[in-house]
Amino acid sequence: MKTIYSVLLALICACTVSAQSFDLKDVLKGIGGSSQSSESSESGKSGSGLGDVLGSVIGNVLGTSKITPADLTGTWNYSAPAVAFKSDDLLKKAGGAAASATIESKIAPYYKRAGLDKMVFTVNADSTFTMKFNRGSLSGTLAQSDQEGFMKFQFKAMGKMNVGSLNAAVTKAGNQLSITFDISKLMSLVNTIASISGNSTLKGANSLLQSYDGMQAGFRLKKVQ
Repeated sequence: MKTIYSVLLALICACTVSAQSFDLKDVLKGIGGSSQSSESSESGKSGSGLGDVLGSVIGNVLGTSKITPADLTGTWNYSAPAVAFKSDDLLKKAGGAAASATIESKIAPYYKRAGLDKMVFTVNADSTFTMKFNRGSLSGTLAQSDQEGFMKFQFKAMGKMNVGSLNAAVTKAGNQLSITFDISKLMSLVNTIASISGNSTLKGANSLLQSYDGMQAGFRLKKVQ
């Protein structure tokens, strides 16, 4: 597992993301208040607006989609950040679909600064994949996870040597795709970045991210026509 974190860290360094530009405290600042107000409004009326549009297209709850690697064959371009929760109860606790949309909009500028908004995700018929960024890429193979709605990303160095794997929730609706990873699994990566940069804001990200129980974060993509 340490090896895969090292590979992911190298990718981030290749994208030239400075510690100053990736301020996770700013990303999540104010979301707590927005979440509480969203939750109270949802109890009185059905949801509306951007949050509901996103929720109806992709879904804000994990494990609600039966999908195989073959369903992902093709090329997908990044369209927006994505967040999802492990259950309806956790989604409601965070503030509902509107809160998910708020979190995604807060993350978007940081993805752009990192060059992640240029990501191209390609899946081949043999279940191999490539994630290309502005600078650098990741490749490997996809396999179905034992957990419904999840895929195992087996990353490879130099396209050959297995260096580790990560499970991701994958949801597909038409030409829209969402891939999200468990934030708790990424805490080691965040701490590594903080230890190298000495950035106290990054060191304080654990408590901020963990305040949203059962949340995953990743990418929303659109298939190339």
